[in-house]
Parts: sequence; C-alpha cells; structure tokens
Amino acid sequence: MIYLSYLDLVLAAILVLLLGLLSFRLERHLGRQIVIAAARTTVQLLLIGLVLKLLFAQSHWFWVMLMAAVTWLLAGREVQARQQYRLGRGWGYGIGTLSMFSSSLVVILFALIVIIQQKPWYAPQYAIPLLGMLLGNTMNGVSLALDRFHREVWQQRNAIEARLILG
Repeated sequence: MIYLSYLDLVLAAILVLLLGLLSFRLERHLGRQIVIAAARTTVQLLLIGLVLKLLFAQSHWFWVMLMAAVTWLLAGREVQARQQYRLGRGWGYGIGTLSMFSSSLVVILFALIVIIQQKPWYAPQYAIPLLGMLLGNTMNGVSLALDRFHREVWQQRNAIEARLILG
C-alpha cells in the first residue's frame, strides 16, 4: 500500500498555490476559482477516503455491492444530466442507468472472477477501482449515444410521426 507523507501533501498544495499565482500574474483572474476548486477537491477526496477506508476494513460483499449500487445510480444521474433533449418521467434516467448497469456488471464480474481470479471476488481493493474505471468509460459511451439518438429523433420528429401515421 502506498502512503502519502505530509511532504507530498505540502508539495501538492504548493503546486496549486503556484497555479493560482501564475493565473493572477497572467491577469486571468482565476486565482479565486482555483483555490475554491482545490478546497472542494480536497474535501471530496478526504470524504471518499474515509468511506473507502471503512470499506477496505470491512471487506464484506454487502458493503461492496451497496457502494457499487450508489455508484451506478450516481453515474445514471450524470448520464441524464449530459442530455440536451431528455425523456420525461424518469425514462431517460432509467434507460441510461440500466444500460450502464447491464454492460458494466457483465464486464466487472468477468474481470474479477475469470481474469484476476481474486479470492474473494468482491475484494473492495479490486472491485471498486475496476468498477469506477468501467463506469467512467461506459458513462461516456452511453451519454453520447443517448444524446445523439435523442437529438436525431427531435430533429426528425415530423418525419417519424408521418411514418407512424402511415403505418
């Protein structure tokens, strides 16, 4: 396991401050936004670090599945948020989430059971990072596909309705 020292954290903070100073020096006036973004990122990483520390200590399949379910649901919300034209009544959210769930579940189980052969297969040190990587890629693909599909349907709605009327 790799541990970060205080020196590593100080170096990272210095780099962020240098970025803010450079932005101010170049008159981009992004210094305040950079500091706010850095503080927000730090808080988010600390919170997810605490959650992962608890999950790694427990190493029980229920908690890993709960974390995976929350991750799938949040990724589904992100897919819906990326759509220019959205389906109503939860259909867009459901289609995006179900698409990501079905594809990434098959791949993650295949990777954990057949390829990595980790015992137990639900070890959070392997399952959570792999699911995160898979969902990142799947989320991009599903959101692009749904956005393209919805945009094409919206642009050609008159032709589609005419064809439906004609049977």
